[in-house]
Amino acid sequence: MEVTFGSAPVAETIIQECLHRAEGYDLEGFLLGQGAIPAKIMFVGEAPGATEIVEGRPFTGQAGKVLEEYLEKLGLTRQEIYISSAVRSRPFKDKVVAGTPAGVVPRISRSNRTPTKNEVLAHAPILDAEIELVQPQVIVPMGNIGLHRLIGSHETISSLHGKVIEGPILHLEDPDDPRSAYTFGERIYSIFPLYHPAAVIYNRSLESVIEQDLAALKHFLEAKNNS
Repeated sequence: MEVTFGSAPVAETIIQECLHRAEGYDLEGFLLGQGAIPAKIMFVGEAPGATEIVEGRPFTGQAGKVLEEYLEKLGLTRQEIYISSAVRSRPFKDKVVAGTPAGVVPRISRSNRTPTKNEVLAHAPILDAEIELVQPQVIVPMGNIGLHRLIGSHETISSLHGKVIEGPILHLEDPDDPRSAYTFGERIYSIFPLYHPAAVIYNRSLESVIEQDLAALKHFLEAKNNS
């Protein structure tokens, strides 16, 4: 059954905590993770965009169509996995539209942007709670934001994509302390970084690389299921 983290009894408290931690940042809306609980595999993206916030479901825009292609190649469905992100509100930037006539209220154009480290930190409690609830064996960070949230910023997707990393992941040392930093936990996960689905939209030369990465991930998952 496909469910959201909001079904968990503690969800509302954690959501309110994240909203409080994120006050003052240019963010809008709040999107819950979605999928199977528990799930063997968990995908961690960057942040929702305008379409996701409106529809209340992760990966429903252009990147969502690419993610569906990812899952099809892996032989998976949304109902079998859990999908989350490092930031749960939409990071936006506003820009005055050029050419507005004098005396007319300027029109504002709002677009997505990459979340900051502080915005990722503000939403850390909910991702920590989801991972604890979902209990994944394999975590797939998609893009640098998800990757850095899990293992730190010493590596990039371009250097680690398509490779299996066996190790711990970062979580808040003290969730009750708003000044708390990340620390590595004790549990070992299989981490398999992939390029974010949006990456191929802007760079078609990545298609063959992503195809190879997905084939490697599918082989890894099959081997893990048979072990």
